[in-house]
Amino acid sequence: MRTTSFFVLVVASVIISVLALPSATRPKSFVLIGDSTTANGTTPNSGGWGNGFCGSTITGNIASVAAGTPCINTAHNGATTGSFVADGFFNISLAAIASEVAKGRRTLVTIQFGHNDMKIAPPESMGANMTAMIGQIRSIGGEPVLVTSLTRRTFFANGTIQDALGPWADETIQISQQQKTHLLDLHAASIKYVEAIGPDAAHALNRLPDDDTHLNVNGTTVFGRMVADLMTQSFPLELPIIPNPPLTFNITHGIPSF
Repeated sequence: MRTTSFFVLVVASVIISVLALPSATRPKSFVLIGDSTTANGTTPNSGGWGNGFCGSTITGNIASVAAGTPCINTAHNGATTGSFVADGFFNISLAAIASEVAKGRRTLVTIQFGHNDMKIAPPESMGANMTAMIGQIRSIGGEPVLVTSLTRRTFFANGTIQDALGPWADETIQISQQQKTHLLDLHAASIKYVEAIGPDAAHALNRLPDDDTHLNVNGTTVFGRMVADLMTQSFPLELPIIPNPPLTFNITHGIPSF
Protein backbone atom coordinates (compact mmCIF):
# COMPACT_ATOMS: atom_id res chain seq x y z
CA MET A 1 0.00 0.00 0.00
CA ARG A 2 2.82 2.41 0.92
CA THR A 3 4.68 1.48 -2.28
CA THR A 4 1.64 2.30 -4.41
CA SER A 5 1.13 5.62 -2.65
CA PHE A 6 4.79 6.50 -3.07
CA PHE A 7 4.61 5.69 -6.80
CA VAL A 8 1.52 7.88 -7.26
CA LEU A 9 3.26 10.75 -5.47
CA VAL A 10 6.35 10.38 -7.63
CA VAL A 11 4.32 10.38 -10.88
CA ALA A 12 2.32 13.40 -9.70
CA SER A 13 5.48 15.31 -8.79
CA VAL A 14 7.01 14.53 -12.20
CA ILE A 15 3.93 15.85 -13.99
CA ILE A 16 3.86 19.00 -11.84
CA SER A 17 7.55 19.60 -12.55
CA VAL A 18 7.01 19.11 -16.28
CA LEU A 19 4.08 21.51 -16.40
CA ALA A 20 6.18 24.13 -14.62
CA LEU A 21 8.67 24.25 -17.52
CA PRO A 22 8.21 27.03 -20.08
CA SER A 23 5.94 25.65 -22.84
CA ALA A 24 8.15 27.07 -25.61
CA THR A 25 11.17 25.03 -24.49
CA ARG A 26 9.47 21.71 -23.82
CA PRO A 27 9.52 19.04 -26.56
CA LYS A 28 6.15 18.57 -28.22
CA SER A 29 3.78 15.71 -28.90
CA PHE A 30 0.47 15.53 -30.75
CA VAL A 31 -2.50 13.28 -30.00
CA LEU A 32 -5.41 13.33 -32.48
CA ILE A 33 -9.00 12.61 -31.43
CA GLY A 34 -11.94 12.42 -33.82
CA ASP A 35 -13.88 10.44 -36.39
CA SER A 36 -12.94 8.98 -39.79
CA THR A 37 -12.16 12.40 -41.26
CA THR A 38 -9.22 12.53 -38.83
CA ALA A 39 -8.40 8.81 -38.62
CA ASN A 40 -5.37 7.28 -40.33
CA GLY A 41 -6.04 5.32 -43.46
CA THR A 42 -4.76 1.76 -43.44
CA THR A 43 -4.61 1.30 -47.22
CA PRO A 44 -3.02 3.57 -49.82
CA ASN A 45 -6.27 5.26 -50.83
CA SER A 46 -8.21 5.83 -47.62
CA GLY A 47 -8.41 7.96 -44.52
CA GLY A 48 -8.81 11.39 -43.02
CA TRP A 49 -6.29 14.20 -42.69
CA GLY A 50 -4.30 12.47 -39.95
CA ASN A 51 -1.83 10.73 -42.25
CA GLY A 52 -1.04 14.02 -43.94
CA PHE A 53 -0.35 15.61 -40.57
CA CYS A 54 1.45 12.81 -38.74
CA GLY A 55 2.86 11.09 -41.85
CA SER A 56 2.41 7.47 -42.86
CA THR A 57 4.67 4.82 -44.31
CA ILE A 58 1.55 2.81 -45.20
CA THR A 59 -0.01 5.44 -47.43
CA GLY A 60 3.20 7.23 -48.40
CA ASN A 61 2.20 10.57 -46.88
CA ILE A 62 5.07 12.83 -45.85
CA ALA A 63 4.70 14.13 -42.29
CA SER A 64 3.85 17.74 -41.58
CA VAL A 65 5.51 17.47 -38.15
CA ALA A 66 9.25 17.30 -37.61
CA ALA A 67 11.01 13.96 -37.35
CA GLY A 68 11.10 12.60 -33.82
CA THR A 69 7.87 14.34 -32.80
CA PRO A 70 5.33 11.82 -31.47
CA CYS A 71 2.06 12.13 -33.40
CA ILE A 72 -0.47 9.62 -32.12
CA ASN A 73 -3.74 9.31 -34.02
CA THR A 74 -6.47 7.82 -31.82
CA ALA A 75 -9.39 8.89 -34.05
CA HIS A 76 -11.87 6.16 -34.95
CA ASN A 77 -14.11 5.56 -37.95
CA GLY A 78 -17.80 6.15 -37.30
CA ALA A 79 -17.28 7.81 -33.93
CA THR A 80 -19.44 10.45 -32.34
CA THR A 81 -18.37 12.38 -29.27
CA GLY A 82 -20.59 10.02 -27.28
CA SER A 83 -19.55 6.70 -28.81
CA PHE A 84 -15.87 7.65 -28.72
CA VAL A 85 -16.15 7.71 -24.93
CA ALA A 86 -18.65 4.86 -24.52
CA ASP A 87 -16.65 2.45 -26.71
CA GLY A 88 -13.40 3.06 -24.82
CA PHE A 89 -11.50 4.99 -27.48
CA PHE A 90 -11.24 8.08 -25.31
CA ASN A 91 -9.53 6.00 -22.62
CA ILE A 92 -6.91 5.07 -25.22
CA SER A 93 -6.48 8.76 -26.02
CA LEU A 94 -6.14 9.68 -22.34
CA ALA A 95 -3.53 6.97 -21.81
CA ALA A 96 -1.50 8.28 -24.75
CA ILE A 97 -1.76 11.86 -23.48
CA ALA A 98 -0.73 10.90 -19.95
CA SER A 99 2.23 8.92 -21.29
CA GLU A 100 3.51 11.85 -23.38
CA VAL A 101 3.02 14.35 -20.53
CA ALA A 102 4.93 12.05 -18.18
CA LYS A 103 7.85 12.14 -20.62
CA GLY A 104 8.07 15.90 -20.22
CA ARG A 105 6.39 16.78 -23.50
CA ARG A 106 3.94 19.58 -24.16
CA THR A 107 1.09 17.48 -25.52
CA LEU A 108 -1.35 19.14 -27.91
CA VAL A 109 -4.60 17.24 -28.38
CA THR A 110 -6.78 17.94 -31.43
CA ILE A 111 -10.51 17.20 -31.14
CA GLN A 112 -12.60 17.11 -34.32
CA PHE A 113 -16.12 15.71 -34.54
CA GLY A 114 -19.40 16.52 -36.25
CA HIS A 115 -19.82 14.20 -39.24
CA ASN A 116 -21.47 11.47 -37.19
CA ASP A 117 -22.81 13.56 -34.31
CA MET A 118 -25.04 15.41 -36.79
CA LYS A 119 -26.76 12.14 -37.65
CA ILE A 120 -28.03 11.46 -34.13
CA ALA A 121 -28.24 14.61 -32.00
CA PRO A 122 -28.29 18.42 -32.06
CA PRO A 123 -25.06 20.42 -31.93
CA GLU A 124 -25.49 21.18 -28.23
CA SER A 125 -25.12 17.48 -27.41
CA MET A 126 -21.77 17.37 -29.17
CA GLY A 127 -20.76 20.56 -27.40
CA ALA A 128 -21.51 19.12 -23.97
CA ASN A 129 -19.46 16.02 -24.76
CA MET A 130 -16.56 18.13 -26.06
CA THR A 131 -16.62 20.21 -22.88
CA ALA A 132 -16.30 17.06 -20.77
CA MET A 133 -13.40 15.85 -22.94
CA ILE A 134 -11.60 19.17 -22.56
CA GLY A 135 -11.84 18.96 -18.77
CA GLN A 136 -10.45 15.43 -18.64
CA ILE A 137 -7.62 16.24 -21.05
CA ARG A 138 -6.60 19.28 -19.04
CA SER A 139 -6.78 17.36 -15.78
CA ILE A 140 -3.90 15.12 -16.93
CA GLY A 141 -1.80 17.92 -18.38
CA GLY A 142 -2.84 17.80 -22.06
CA GLU A 143 -3.61 20.91 -24.11
CA PRO A 144 -6.88 20.59 -26.08
CA VAL A 145 -7.10 22.19 -29.53
CA LEU A 146 -10.57 22.18 -31.07
CA VAL A 147 -10.88 21.61 -34.83
CA THR A 148 -14.05 22.32 -36.78
CA SER A 149 -15.29 19.59 -39.13
CA LEU A 150 -13.58 19.03 -42.47
CA THR A 151 -16.15 19.94 -45.12
CA ARG A 152 -17.87 17.38 -47.26
CA ARG A 153 -17.11 18.00 -50.92
CA THR A 154 -20.77 18.09 -52.00
CA PHE A 155 -21.61 21.01 -54.27
CA PHE A 156 -24.68 22.88 -55.44
CA ALA A 157 -24.95 23.43 -59.20
CA ASN A 158 -23.53 26.95 -58.79
CA GLY A 159 -20.25 25.58 -57.39
CA THR A 160 -20.83 26.38 -53.72
CA ILE A 161 -20.72 23.77 -50.94
CA GLN A 162 -23.89 22.21 -49.55
CA ASP A 163 -22.93 22.94 -45.95
CA ALA A 164 -24.95 20.67 -43.67
CA LEU A 165 -22.11 20.64 -41.12
CA GLY A 166 -22.24 24.38 -40.40
CA PRO A 167 -24.18 24.21 -37.10
CA TRP A 168 -21.76 21.62 -35.70
CA ALA A 169 -18.78 23.72 -36.76
CA ASP A 170 -20.40 26.73 -35.07
CA GLU A 171 -20.88 24.69 -31.90
CA THR A 172 -17.21 23.74 -31.90
CA ILE A 173 -16.27 27.42 -32.20
CA GLN A 174 -18.61 28.31 -29.34
CA ILE A 175 -17.18 25.63 -27.06
CA SER A 176 -13.66 26.78 -27.91
CA GLN A 177 -14.57 30.31 -26.87
CA GLN A 178 -16.26 29.16 -23.68
CA GLN A 179 -13.41 26.87 -22.68
CA LYS A 180 -10.65 29.19 -23.93
CA THR A 181 -8.91 26.65 -26.15
CA HIS A 182 -7.01 27.19 -29.37
CA LEU A 183 -9.24 26.71 -32.40
CA LEU A 184 -8.43 25.51 -35.92
CA ASP A 185 -11.31 26.46 -38.22
CA LEU A 186 -10.74 23.66 -40.70
CA HIS A 187 -14.38 23.81 -41.77
CA ALA A 188 -14.14 27.36 -43.09
CA ALA A 189 -10.67 26.86 -44.57
CA SER A 190 -11.63 23.65 -46.38
CA ILE A 191 -14.84 25.17 -47.79
CA LYS A 192 -12.92 28.18 -49.08
CA TYR A 193 -10.34 25.93 -50.74
CA VAL A 194 -12.65 23.42 -52.42
CA GLU A 195 -14.95 26.15 -53.71
CA ALA A 196 -11.89 27.89 -55.17
CA ILE A 197 -10.59 24.80 -56.97
CA GLY A 198 -14.06 23.67 -58.09
CA PRO A 199 -15.94 20.34 -58.00
CA ASP A 200 -13.74 18.37 -60.41
CA ALA A 201 -10.48 19.13 -58.59
CA ALA A 202 -12.16 18.71 -55.20
CA HIS A 203 -13.55 15.29 -56.14
CA ALA A 204 -10.08 14.22 -57.28
CA LEU A 205 -9.30 14.17 -53.53
CA ASN A 206 -12.12 11.68 -52.77
CA ARG A 207 -11.41 8.20 -51.45
CA LEU A 208 -13.86 6.89 -54.05
CA PRO A 209 -15.51 8.85 -56.88
CA ASP A 210 -18.83 9.16 -55.03
CA ASP A 211 -17.35 9.52 -51.51
CA ASP A 212 -17.35 13.24 -50.76
CA THR A 213 -16.39 12.73 -47.11
CA HIS A 214 -13.24 10.59 -46.97
CA LEU A 215 -9.87 11.21 -48.57
CA ASN A 216 -7.43 9.46 -50.88
CA VAL A 217 -3.68 9.92 -50.43
CA ASN A 218 -3.69 13.25 -52.25
CA GLY A 219 -6.62 14.51 -50.18
CA THR A 220 -4.92 13.44 -46.97
CA THR A 221 -1.79 15.29 -48.06
CA VAL A 222 -3.67 18.49 -48.87
CA PHE A 223 -5.85 18.65 -45.77
CA GLY A 224 -3.10 17.40 -43.45
CA ARG A 225 -1.05 20.36 -44.67
CA MET A 226 -4.04 22.64 -44.16
CA VAL A 227 -4.29 21.52 -40.53
CA ALA A 228 -0.53 21.98 -40.09
CA ASP A 229 -0.72 25.52 -41.46
CA LEU A 230 -3.69 26.37 -39.25
CA MET A 231 -1.77 24.98 -36.29
CA THR A 232 1.24 27.15 -37.16
CA GLN A 233 -0.98 30.23 -37.39
CA SER A 234 -2.53 29.47 -34.01
CA PHE A 235 0.82 28.73 -32.33
CA PRO A 236 3.31 30.97 -34.17
CA LEU A 237 6.95 29.88 -33.76
CA GLU A 238 5.99 27.38 -31.06
CA LEU A 239 5.56 24.03 -32.79
CA PRO A 240 7.74 21.58 -34.76
CA ILE A 241 5.81 21.93 -38.03
CA ILE A 242 7.73 21.33 -41.26
CA PRO A 243 7.01 24.00 -43.89
CA ASN A 244 5.83 22.99 -47.35
CA PRO A 245 5.79 26.33 -49.23
CA PRO A 246 4.55 25.01 -52.62
CA LEU A 247 1.57 23.17 -51.14
CA THR A 248 0.78 26.01 -48.73
CA PHE A 249 0.90 28.47 -51.66
CA ASN A 250 -1.57 26.39 -53.64
CA ILE A 251 -3.92 26.04 -50.68
CA THR A 252 -3.89 29.74 -49.83
CA HIS A 253 -4.32 30.73 -53.49
CA GLY A 254 -7.03 28.21 -54.38
CA ILE A 255 -4.88 26.19 -56.79
CA PRO A 256 -5.23 22.39 -57.21
CA SER A 257 -2.09 20.43 -56.35
CA PHE A 258 -3.26 17.10 -57.80
